[in-house]
Amino acid sequence: MMRWTAVLICLLLSACGGGREKPVDTAMGEGRLIRGNGKEPESLDPHLASSVSAGNVLVNLFEGLTRLNPESLEPEAAMAESWTVSEDGLVWEFQLRTASWSDGQALTAEDFAFAFRRLLHPDLGASYAFMLFPLKGAEARSKGELEEDELGVKALGEKRLQLTLEQPTAHLPSLLAHWTAFPLPQHVVEKHGSVSERDNPWTRPENIVSNGAFLLESWEPENRIVVKKNEAYWQADTVELLFGEFRPYGDAGAEERAFRSGEIHVTYTLPRHRLRYYRDQQAPELRVDPYLESVAYIYNVNQEVLQDVRVRQALSLALDRGAVTRQVLYDVREPATSYVPPGCAGYKPPAGVSENLTRARELLDEAGYPGGKGFPELELIFPSGQDTVRVAEVLQQLWQQRLGIRVTLSNLERKLYFEKRKKGEFDLCYLGWVGDYPDPRTFLDLWRSSGGNNLAGWVNADYDRLLNESERSEDRMATLAEAERLLLEELPVLPLYFGATQYLKDTRVQGWTPNLLDQHPLRVLRFQTDSP
Repeated sequence: MMRWTAVLICLLLSACGGGREKPVDTAMGEGRLIRGNGKEPESLDPHLASSVSAGNVLVNLFEGLTRLNPESLEPEAAMAESWTVSEDGLVWEFQLRTASWSDGQALTAEDFAFAFRRLLHPDLGASYAFMLFPLKGAEARSKGELEEDELGVKALGEKRLQLTLEQPTAHLPSLLAHWTAFPLPQHVVEKHGSVSERDNPWTRPENIVSNGAFLLESWEPENRIVVKKNEAYWQADTVELLFGEFRPYGDAGAEERAFRSGEIHVTYTLPRHRLRYYRDQQAPELRVDPYLESVAYIYNVNQEVLQDVRVRQALSLALDRGAVTRQVLYDVREPATSYVPPGCAGYKPPAGVSENLTRARELLDEAGYPGGKGFPELELIFPSGQDTVRVAEVLQQLWQQRLGIRVTLSNLERKLYFEKRKKGEFDLCYLGWVGDYPDPRTFLDLWRSSGGNNLAGWVNADYDRLLNESERSEDRMATLAEAERLLLEELPVLPLYFGATQYLKDTRVQGWTPNLLDQHPLRVLRFQTDSP
């Protein structure tokens, strides 16, 4: 604490000589990092959260068997200090370290077993239940076709957890670092309601018990979420920050103004027009980093006209993705030639997406719509956002001018957008998918026939088979590439461009390392305390 007191005194003396102190300077003296966090998190229940903004908070409140190194994204030991794998790759045993919940109760293997069973409870209806489908019987249990005690998860005493898999899963350590695989305090969840109750209030600040580097201190909806250092965390002596503050901003312009006025240390994003300004100024606060994200439109293949693969291919072939990324996105994003982004654990995606207007027109003609004649008007739904609107307008014009196809744009409030998307009430639908872990399966599993996020309604047995075979294949990545090649031929999803983050960061924030998942846990961050 003496270190932060000294920093605060220095900042106050500086403020006396140079005007009123900014909130970020006061916060720095308190050991408090303030960051923009996008939209308001929908939940802090690890089984119900699905947004990046929720995940940014959860990785500080909880910790799983493994965690991802914030520099390399390699999985490393966390609550599990070690693990072994059977010769056939089907049985994993994890040895847990000595750790406790924030209420002092010991963290045990049963806390993980309980959490895994809850995520897969058919009554909970967790959209991320598929993350644990590698577990034996997990998919069947999520559908209510299997009893809970038949799942491939078992506590072998207080500190040993056994996971039995359906098939070898090489990326399991990375997958287990995701928030859906965090342990839950069974004694707290059960105290406040049914384990399968979606409105269980166990995550409220006055109720929640967690095991991460930080604890939930307060949540003021649409204002801020405050977390404080957990002195009971197993690595508490390495954590320098005392507090973290996450602020939602529905408007990127308002967030950028908050940064300029000294209200936040790091923004979540940056308006495109301001990106150009900071880039021209060569501002040291500007950050533009690669991001494991694929932005695409989903085809609803249950709609009659979109059942024809030739129509789906024509809409893709008629695009000019490079023009979109240059004119709308200021060359920050890369045009997509595949669905899985590059740089994903050494995976080399097939270059399956091309552009050829002549071929696009031929396919539309073959499908019975020469020059777009007789083609029904399509509706594209998307959430409000600085990119989504402008990109949609450009593509709307391209399809009208090049193919004679009319597309109605529906810019929806986020809640309505997610509702319509889930119900399949669309022809075309925006989907920006951020990888949950650094492996191509985090993208390819979306389109598995039984996937909870397969919003296209596409079913392909050969695709499912290739995903399954990849884990037993001598060349796993080549088999996954074969699966993606099939995906790009059938095109239930229309790849547009790959992700990048653009934001502003106070140069005094240290330990913030660029990585493809844009994960920056508070436990590794600190402030520069030396005078420049």
